[in-house]
Amino acid sequence: MLSTPDGRGVLELFEYIHPPASPMPPTQPNDLGMHRVAFQVDDLDAAPEKAAAHGCHPLRGVADYQGVYRLTYLRGPSGIVVMLAQDMRGD
Repeated sequence: MLSTPDGRGVLELFEYIHPPASPMPPTQPNDLGMHRVAFQVDDLDAAPEKAAAHGCHPLRGVADYQGVYRLTYLRGPSGIVVMLAQDMRGD
């Protein structure tokens, strides 16, 4: 289990080993349902490369939202959509 720095949030990452996963078509970032996870990162230019070393591949390029946030979507090795976002507003 991971917790947020303020201790108010908890994240549990797990993988089902048995029974084997049922094949499903890949989901898109805008599909409804529980199929994605999002992380705030300090360096969005470096994070996708680091994630690729763990089996993630890009779904799109980096989008800039009016200089406030930059974000991109990846697909993890188990098919889950992973959003990476960088807050550009500073501290």
